[in-house]
Amino acid sequence: MKGLASVISMEFRKILAYRSDFWVTFIGQTLIQLIVARSLWQSIFESNQVESMQGFDLNMITLYYLLVPIGTRILAGQNIGFLSREIYDGTFTRYLIYPVNVFVYKSTTYLTHSLFYCFQLFFIYLIYQIIFGGMTFHPEQLFLGVLIFFVASICYMFLCMMVELIALWADNVWTLMVMLKFFVTFFGGGIIPMDFFPLWSQKILALTPFPYLISLPVKTMMGLMPLNESITGIGVLIVWSCIFLGMLQLLWSKGQKSYTGVGI
Repeated sequence: MKGLASVISMEFRKILAYRSDFWVTFIGQTLIQLIVARSLWQSIFESNQVESMQGFDLNMITLYYLLVPIGTRILAGQNIGFLSREIYDGTFTRYLIYPVNVFVYKSTTYLTHSLFYCFQLFFIYLIYQIIFGGMTFHPEQLFLGVLIFFVASICYMFLCMMVELIALWADNVWTLMVMLKFFVTFFGGGIIPMDFFPLWSQKILALTPFPYLISLPVKTMMGLMPLNESITGIGVLIVWSCIFLGMLQLLWSKGQKSYTGVGI
């Protein structure tokens, strides 16, 4: 337990090592995405001469596109290549030599990044409410939404690990990771809210983990999701996490026989 605390502390120091660069990049990307999304939807509302669509007005859609970019960062954790890079350069060998479980260590570092972005999401939402308001604020929904995002990051982490481990056989998994990120973002409601999807596609996607990774936590924070559905969604995420973990262990049991890295 003490060792994991040291890993978490080390990861936080890494994240905060270049604070100015981090905040400029973070705020710049978030504001640009928010301004583009708001301008686009404002044009859509005006062209259709309506004040709301599928239960979203302009202020609600603005908040939605403020929460989504930060939420996707929670899911991404250490981002693409957190396993495959070390497999390709050979440093993955140290996890086979040292008395540390590779997946425990990598999960700890990954989720430390996710937890950091959870704190950011929490404060960004509070700042939005203080400055703009316009929506009924329920603290329990905020906490529940952040909790769902963290559970979703665990589910997404196992899914990413599965794809990253393909590097044990393939020369390049970057394209696969980019495709996975696109599928999660699009089918999870990160580009367009899922309420705008055709009803038949919503029913199909409900059978996949995608809607529970982005749409569910965001709508929970916005108060658009009934409490029982949010809690049910956590259960669904846990089930999918167990499925992906089982598949990951199976993949690793076969893949470690193919690993030939020599560096440390």
